[in-house]
Amino acid sequence: MNEPILIVEDDATLRVTLSGFLVRMGFEVDAAESVAGALELARQRRYGLILLDLRLPDGDGLSLIGALREIDDAALLVMMTAFPEVRTAVAALKAGAYDYINKPFDLEDLRELIGRALETRSLRREVAWRRAQADICDLDGLTGESAAFRELIRVTQKIAAAPRVPVLIHGESGSGKERVARAIHCQSPRAAGPWVTLNCSALPEGLMESELFGHEKGAFTDAKQQKRGLLELADGGTLFLDEIGDLSLTLQPKLLRVLETQSFRRVGGSREIQVDVRFVAATHRKLPEMVKAATFREDLYYRLNVGAIEVPPLRARREDIPALAREFVRAAARAMGSAAPVLPSDVERLLVGHAWPGNVRELRNVIERAVILCEDGALTATQLPPEISHAVPPAPSFAVVAAAPPATLAAVEVAHIRHVLAQCAGNKTRAAEILGITRLTLRNKLREAGEPDAE
Repeated sequence: MNEPILIVEDDATLRVTLSGFLVRMGFEVDAAESVAGALELARQRRYGLILLDLRLPDGDGLSLIGALREIDDAALLVMMTAFPEVRTAVAALKAGAYDYINKPFDLEDLRELIGRALETRSLRREVAWRRAQADICDLDGLTGESAAFRELIRVTQKIAAAPRVPVLIHGESGSGKERVARAIHCQSPRAAGPWVTLNCSALPEGLMESELFGHEKGAFTDAKQQKRGLLELADGGTLFLDEIGDLSLTLQPKLLRVLETQSFRRVGGSREIQVDVRFVAATHRKLPEMVKAATFREDLYYRLNVGAIEVPPLRARREDIPALAREFVRAAARAMGSAAPVLPSDVERLLVGHAWPGNVRELRNVIERAVILCEDGALTATQLPPEISHAVPPAPSFAVVAAAPPATLAAVEVAHIRHVLAQCAGNKTRAAEILGITRLTLRNKLREAGEPDAE
């Protein structure tokens, strides 16, 4: 679908002729006959190309170029002039015009110029998209082979393929919700469109509404000029609403309306603005409980929860920790411009044994710190925080195990449980976390082993 074209021309005959010609080429066309009219239209919608007359009744095209580029610097502007002076052309190009064409001109020449302009715009957008994708689709931390992780990826890919379905991502803080959201965008038909994010807990209610919907000039005291909101900026792409559970009750029905109609009004505005946006929201809060407590709207919850994704905590996929850790080691070393240090097996065991209340984010931070402190090409336990390095010592060496008398698998399990309990000063909850089992399972195993303090 071609983007619309704006014609700014005070000559009614030429304006109608150009409009008809462009419509026959398959474009949607708007037209204005003045500077004021052009600015009003440009504030209301985005144009791929603007054909701009040099002389207008209320100003000149050269000064209008700068104003139009402030509104949308991605639009290509072509100056139309009946005064074919070199300095005029140079001035237009310096002001930010893509090209110029002298009046009178042949419509076929205009067709060729438009083709070149739109090809240039397409190439610019592709370059910008590829640069943005390098950051947006950096999915470090979305790694693993565990059953929980494979199920997460399967559901994510299914939902990504449905580009209009709203998505609600649940998960603990630091578990990787934003990376899952980015994966949905990058694997969807909307991948070439914008990726826009808004943290619903980061701004007060008044600023949040303006940030999301935009505002008209004069809508409030500090509204010196019109502002497009994130909804408009996300048109054709994805809007990620992080910490949606913190969105105020006042804004929740307004967001629900956009979800249902894909239209909204700027703050202080009266015109409906239509968009095509996919909504992906995330929260660490228990929204069903908030619905029961009347602190989150039930209708908004069910509207967002069409595509529901639960991101498991890191402790629920411990077998993924070594691969994640190695990935973070490489990333940290790359950022420092150094060779990646080795991650020894004893350090891996310590990492696997930790409960990771901060999830993947905590693991990344721990590894980055360890890489900074590393001096001899291999990470050591001393470079880990005390709560990790002192939790469970490395497993005994092969020589020690070989020298020990043979034992049954059940006896080895009980010995290991006793060892972990000793390291946790008898704290069964902590020991269960390290062992990757529930506290009830731990108690049952202790009771079966005849431990006197199994309760």
